[in-house]
Amino acid sequence: MLRITVLGSVDVWVDGSRLPLGSPLQRTLFAMLALEAGNAVSVDRLVDALWGESLPGDPRGLVHSYSSRLRKVLRPAGISLGKRAAGYVLEVEPRVVDLHDFRALVREGELSPALELWPGSALGGVTDSDVVAALRTRLHEERLTAVEELASRLLDAGRDAEALGELQASVALNPMRESLVRLELIALYRCGRQADALKRYEATREMLADELGIDPGAELQDVYARILRADPSLAPPPAQVVALPFDVQDFTGRAVELAQLSDGNSVVVVDGMAGVGKTALVVRAVHQLGDRYPDARIFVDLHGFTPGREPVTSFAALQHLLQAVGVPSSRIPGDLDQRITLWRTEMAHRRAIVVLDNAVSSDQVRPLLVGAPGSLTVVTSRLRLVVDGAAALSLDVLPAAEAVALVTGIVGSRADSPATAELVEVCGGLPLALRIAAARLVSRPRWTVEDLVERLREHHRTLPELTAGDKDVVASFLLSYEQLSDAHQRMFRLLGQIPGPDVDAHGAAALADVSFHDARDLLEDLLDHHLLMQHERGRYTFHDLVREFARSLSDDEPSGLLDYYLHVANTAAHILQPGRPDSSPKIDRLPLAVPVLRDVADAMTWVRTERENLVASVRFLAEIGDNHNTWALTRDIGHSLIITHRLDDLEELHGLSFVAARRSQDRDKELGVSFGMANVAYGRCRYRDALEHLEHARDLAHELGNLRWEGDSQGMIAMVLHRLGRFDESLAQGEAGMVLQRRIESFRIYAICMSNLGRAHLARGDASKALERFTESLDLVRELGERSEEASILCGLGATHSALGSHSLALTFLADGLALAEEVGNDHYVMRGLIKTANALRRAGRLDEARAFGARAFEALGHGVAVDHLSTMHNVMGAIELADGRPEEAAHQYRAALTLASRIEYRIEEAYALDGLARALPGHEDYRFRADELCREMGASLL
Repeated sequence: MLRITVLGSVDVWVDGSRLPLGSPLQRTLFAMLALEAGNAVSVDRLVDALWGESLPGDPRGLVHSYSSRLRKVLRPAGISLGKRAAGYVLEVEPRVVDLHDFRALVREGELSPALELWPGSALGGVTDSDVVAALRTRLHEERLTAVEELASRLLDAGRDAEALGELQASVALNPMRESLVRLELIALYRCGRQADALKRYEATREMLADELGIDPGAELQDVYARILRADPSLAPPPAQVVALPFDVQDFTGRAVELAQLSDGNSVVVVDGMAGVGKTALVVRAVHQLGDRYPDARIFVDLHGFTPGREPVTSFAALQHLLQAVGVPSSRIPGDLDQRITLWRTEMAHRRAIVVLDNAVSSDQVRPLLVGAPGSLTVVTSRLRLVVDGAAALSLDVLPAAEAVALVTGIVGSRADSPATAELVEVCGGLPLALRIAAARLVSRPRWTVEDLVERLREHHRTLPELTAGDKDVVASFLLSYEQLSDAHQRMFRLLGQIPGPDVDAHGAAALADVSFHDARDLLEDLLDHHLLMQHERGRYTFHDLVREFARSLSDDEPSGLLDYYLHVANTAAHILQPGRPDSSPKIDRLPLAVPVLRDVADAMTWVRTERENLVASVRFLAEIGDNHNTWALTRDIGHSLIITHRLDDLEELHGLSFVAARRSQDRDKELGVSFGMANVAYGRCRYRDALEHLEHARDLAHELGNLRWEGDSQGMIAMVLHRLGRFDESLAQGEAGMVLQRRIESFRIYAICMSNLGRAHLARGDASKALERFTESLDLVRELGERSEEASILCGLGATHSALGSHSLALTFLADGLALAEEVGNDHYVMRGLIKTANALRRAGRLDEARAFGARAFEALGHGVAVDHLSTMHNVMGAIELADGRPEEAAHQYRAALTLASRIEYRIEEAYALDGLARALPGHEDYRFRADELCREMGASLL
């Protein structure tokens, strides 16, 4: 797979590997050809781009020489560099170049995917010339135009927080672009931040006056005036619908129950037997009541009675609920009480409907209740739940007349038969069973209702264990099943065994060992037979009763699907962490069809989409005693779970992996699990726990002679010791880890250890030494193609240059690092990049921009999911406020930093907070004494 990039660094990627394009001049020539992919570029144009007016002795000869060298690099990858009368041409399809892909997506209206193609400043790594500068400016203008269009669409759709997120970074880098500022003012106002909107306008007005001597344009002034008077025309459009299932088109009856749901209660619990239509009733009510609750309509399946699944915990459900109202996963706390508080805070001023479907207990539901009087929470359950203050609504089977009407509405005039009443009786009046039976009639136009009833009675109570109360629905399922072809029956049986909640066509193809297209056709046919449901495009799942029925038909293990998850997860892991040691899953059969994972973005998208299935597969592997693959799959998805803040999942899976390692008496795997548990503890800022896990792993690795795990443990110990302020020990452990990593040629971890040494040197005040370490590690990770760590190191270099006073260079590195972190989906590195950029802008004296990046960082950090980053951001914001002459506000920020850093023993941030308090509050010598004492203990310097 070929990919050419010019919207960030100029590069060529072939099957995940980066080609060496050579010197900056040679790279510039390639960039000019890529910009015009498929079209000739004249030699004169190339000469201008490479040298401008500072021509070398033989520029045309040098162009020919560079072209020849590029041909040698490109030819093995099947890329032609041609020579025509008009000039040189890169003979590739234009859309393999990210710029042309971007332009095509913009033309197609796909703005979000288009903007995701921009990892940073365009034409990175090339020489500077007037031609290149002009091209970069033009490309930058194209990107900003797309940002404005996307933000306008989001605002039109009422997605104001998303629009603000898109706008803030662009405005921070383009503060005098009035069209962007105008949209940001609207977004701020709609997000309830009128004061911030007015401040942004004033800052823009002053900047335009100081730098250009002009006033804001008419459109910007108009929006400002409308914000001042709270003009109703600025209000967002009504009705934001979030994650709500489709209404049932042939919904019948239930008028009394619908009226009860609209009585004005804030919480209603609907109970009834399986298949009685609880969810359909609630969804119909939500659609009817939507105008009363314009802010959100949220639906969460709690899986209280889903076969083969544990009920969703309140803790996990709150994750889904918070994300549904726009809280990013990086802002969601790791503590249940904090999640409850955040959820109720988010909902305090909303008028919303929240549906908690398929609940198993009152305890599961109680933490999820909104509490605000303007919202409605509807709970459904097969059990009669007691929830304080809730209205209760028990749903029975359909009355005979309504049941007949339901069948008639689906089947039409063929249901005008006395046998329809018998059909209702055989199906027990259950809407689910009636719909399946009626769908069978629709698909068999020659059948009469009498024929259907006769067949149902033949199969009556074939599987008595699958009944709902005293009503038998199995005959309906069995009849539908027996009308399927052999291939459809086989797929249905196999789907009953899948460990996770859903499957796509790739997974189904592996499960049944058929082609992708055959699998997709089989799934769609089962969907048409009402034996599958599609909760989102391309994803297929069961109703609980149908799943249970399918599972009863076979006890075969879903080995093909497990092999598929193991294989693709391992592939994704190597893309996300190039050079990592292979965890080598044991696979019986390679899948016939797998998704194409071309790059980090593809790999992260697949892992995010399949996360629940992958976690469920680890549970299944542990349950059947597949010790090796329990460990292997956990290890392969562990990195993605860490960088997407899924530490709850990872902690559970490491527990299963530890048991598997013990069962198999594999001490090397036990080492790996200890290391994984240390990562979880580190992510949760439990540094003492992490150190205990790591020291155990290091000592055991040394005992077993496992140099890889010994080196990995030492490198991680260095990171933990850094947080604890033990810098001398941190440097010693990091150096020892690097010796082992070099010895076993584990260059990826070697580079990570080296960059961590750079951070330790920076904390000790030796920025020059830090610069050496970061630069060396950057070269190595680029050689390895390790994009995630490249993002981290670029930000580290930015912070180092900032400390050295090279502000322009610092901000360039930080912009590239932050863009790359966003591209690869590493939430931790995005947070760090935002914080470091805010601090670098503060050092450069650009306080308004620094404050804007600080606001973005706080938005990403939320309510304490990453306490370490949050403490750092409070310190940075304190420094910004102090530089802006606001010592009281600065002291408030420093106190918040000190509280957080002290709680987790993040010693260097404690010292920064104490030093800041000493500067903000003259006369408080205790702060200065404590800061100096702490720095002496650590051997640190406060840069």
